[in-house]
Amino acid sequence: MSRTIAESATRRDPATSDAPSAWLSALRVLSVGETTAVTTATGILRAFGAEISVVDGLDGHSNGQDYDIVLVDRIEPVPHMAESRDDVADYLDHVGRVNRGVWVSASAFGLEGARADAFGSDFVALAAGGVLGHSRVGDGTPVVPAGDIALKLVGVVIAISALHGVHLSRELAKPIHVDVSAQAAVVASGLCLEMAHALGRCPDDGGSSRYGAPTGFFRCAEGQIYLVVLEQHQWEALQRTLYPALDDLVSIEDGRRYPERVNHALEEWAATRSNFECERILQEAGVPCTAVNSVEEYLERAQAIGRPLGIGSKTASMPALVRTEEKRTAIAARRPLGELRVLDAGHVLAVPLATAWLGAMGAQVSKLEDAARLDVYRRRGPFVDGESGLNRSAYFNQVNYCKQPLEVTVDAAGSSLDLEPFDVVVHNVSPRRAKAVGVDGGAVAAKDRPRLSLSSSGFGGTGEWAGYRAYGHNIHAFAGLVSATQDDAGLMADVGTPWADPLTGAVTATWILAWSLADEHNSVTSVDLSMTEVMASELVDLIGVDPDRYYETPGSGLDFFVRFGADLAAVSFRTPEDAAMFHEATGTTAPVGLRRGAELLAADLGLDRSLDARGFAAVLRERYVPASLVEDAQSLAADSFFRSTGIIQQVESQTLGNYEVTGLPWKIIGRDRTPLTSAPERM
Repeated sequence: MSRTIAESATRRDPATSDAPSAWLSALRVLSVGETTAVTTATGILRAFGAEISVVDGLDGHSNGQDYDIVLVDRIEPVPHMAESRDDVADYLDHVGRVNRGVWVSASAFGLEGARADAFGSDFVALAAGGVLGHSRVGDGTPVVPAGDIALKLVGVVIAISALHGVHLSRELAKPIHVDVSAQAAVVASGLCLEMAHALGRCPDDGGSSRYGAPTGFFRCAEGQIYLVVLEQHQWEALQRTLYPALDDLVSIEDGRRYPERVNHALEEWAATRSNFECERILQEAGVPCTAVNSVEEYLERAQAIGRPLGIGSKTASMPALVRTEEKRTAIAARRPLGELRVLDAGHVLAVPLATAWLGAMGAQVSKLEDAARLDVYRRRGPFVDGESGLNRSAYFNQVNYCKQPLEVTVDAAGSSLDLEPFDVVVHNVSPRRAKAVGVDGGAVAAKDRPRLSLSSSGFGGTGEWAGYRAYGHNIHAFAGLVSATQDDAGLMADVGTPWADPLTGAVTATWILAWSLADEHNSVTSVDLSMTEVMASELVDLIGVDPDRYYETPGSGLDFFVRFGADLAAVSFRTPEDAAMFHEATGTTAPVGLRRGAELLAADLGLDRSLDARGFAAVLRERYVPASLVEDAQSLAADSFFRSTGIIQQVESQTLGNYEVTGLPWKIIGRDRTPLTSAPERM
């Protein structure tokens, strides 16, 4: 039995016919099952107008020939895959016979490797993707984030890869089978900075671990705040706010040498104010500080300032404010990706990652650079092999591959930028900077033909938060992830990597692909994308959920760690068969009633002493129990299986000779990966 779902999740101007909710209206999509990942993907495609049908399983009446896109989730143990799970070859043969358009298969580790038949879970994806490995202190137990954030991210990747597949199918005039790996999706997005650090052999700490004092939670008279200080000007703003407590610590490096003193000064200051008051004062001073909201609190605050999220269900959406301005000239938009001209006027992570993926798919992407104001990633590093240089930034190179350089000059006389060649203009710089460069929505709308203008910011371009400063972890706190997440001691905690940034990057890429596939455009469409709204839209299933109950009595099965010395294996039970297979594999009774993310000792379970964490996870996977070593970026960079998937790709560089990046987290069955080109280099 199938059913069609049609609803738009995008706020738009109803006066125009060129609305996002119509961009994909020509596409018919079949979703096999309603797992977290495919439900997220269909929610996104539906928001852009695709017609969605859902069937319970693959059978003779639902082979997908009548659909443009078929989505199949092989990640989690679900009934429609249980019987034929051990025969991936038959599945691939079946798809090859019946596929008439684009078929997307999502699996735990990809369909063409040694783990093709393995099951997974959100917990296992976070472990295999290295995020849990970077969410622990030393050898401690990792913080397991609330919600199904990994599987929802995979859902976004499924949607992106499906639209990429539509482009390829039209270009090649043949069916396309897309292979999405949940592990690769997490690594290529949520772990991209840590992977850059590992692949670039950078000697200092990577990712979020580079943050110094003051960074983290601080208790207020009412509630808590999350604060990050990374730049000297932010440090000076904090000094002014806490005057005279830190006046003798002139630089941010001075503050990092005395973390206890800095944190104590901030704690004393915050103890006399509410979290909302602290947020307002520090943000007005120029310090990235946000209140720690629950999801409900965030939604109430967003409603109050005029940016309601408008979530009416627990399916994914594409929240954004959209404005359109009709043009007399309409343009046909159905064209190969190789003819789509994208201007990346962004910096740091979200926008550059989105456009790197688009470039890897074949779009013509130009990276705007102003010599007087280079990307902070390019300037600050960390640098490959610890040697500084504008072409040696591991972070910049990781998220700017497959782009052509575009040099502009911005001075008192204006900007040298010419927007005429570009179909899509995307940025995540401040409104003031965007106007100076000439990439703001007004500048794009002033042109005489339809285009897509997309701006991404922490809190959106309208409302009282429009000028707020934030890093990814501020967004986690503001949108509700932090308040719902607990560590192994039951204390509020955060995921260890900047999740909101790459998630927003993936969503940005989806907007651009959806726009590119519309039959025709007659308007300039301006999209105002808020990282906080994107993050909160993935957390709606946590509304009304008590964190204590969520972790003490998880309703979706068991997620636990087994410790082997300093290493951990992550294990999930999702069906009664998982517990039985665990017993068969280990000879020990399967655990029951564990707190989410609980840690067990291998010795206490009486496991074979010859096993290590990696080997133990492999034994469980052989019996279809979702399991993985808790990886980190260093282990993944060295892992032969992960490298065998081809996601780590080498690019040629005039400066470095060559270096490695993580490419697209999907591949096309039967086709080699497309080579990547290096990030633009300055001579």
